[in-house]
Amino acid sequence: MVALIVTMPASIAREFVTLPPQITAVYGRLGTGRVQMVGGYSLSWDVDARALLRLRLRYDVSLEGPDTLLVGAASVSPWAIEVSELTGRAGAGLLVLTPDVLVESCSSRAVVDVQMLRLTRDAAAADGRVSIDAGSCIDAAGRQQTVPQMTVDMLTQGGDAVAILTDLGGQLARITLAGDRRLIIRVEPEGATLVPGLPTSGPLILEYPL
Repeated sequence: MVALIVTMPASIAREFVTLPPQITAVYGRLGTGRVQMVGGYSLSWDVDARALLRLRLRYDVSLEGPDTLLVGAASVSPWAIEVSELTGRAGAGLLVLTPDVLVESCSSRAVVDVQMLRLTRDAAAADGRVSIDAGSCIDAAGRQQTVPQMTVDMLTQGGDAVAILTDLGGQLARITLAGDRRLIIRVEPEGATLVPGLPTSGPLILEYPL
């Protein structure tokens, strides 16, 4: 059954889900294929045939673009969804893939080294780091914003996956993917200054069910 699925055309996804507007074309099959996205970016995947023997879908994946090259693996089973060994560089041009982004351009770059991101039925886990270079961004109104050197440390706390954004002065934001399927974002006043329009009078806490 799994082998049959991976031989289907990748375009069949249009029959079951509404693809985001950032995707402009779909090529290949569910086993091996590629999607083309705005800004010259593309996401490619190639199924690991050995994993099919264990009734598991595991893909080698790569995200490429003018300023980006990320490679890693993604796996799906009845018990978990996992991304592993995701490494490479990511450019600020990826912001064009984010809906409603208010940034026109950025000079910052990031080095990605994420060993594991996992979501099961009742738990989440993470292990990795993203290092962001200092630079500057220009928002939709033409205002320039300085971006400090920052790191995103990913770790597991109990049944939750946590990402902590810090600069040399301390913690700027904390994102928690809780095992009970909640996404909790806490932005400190120092972190809010990096996003035009966010209140800086105190911590901003947002929570979304997944």
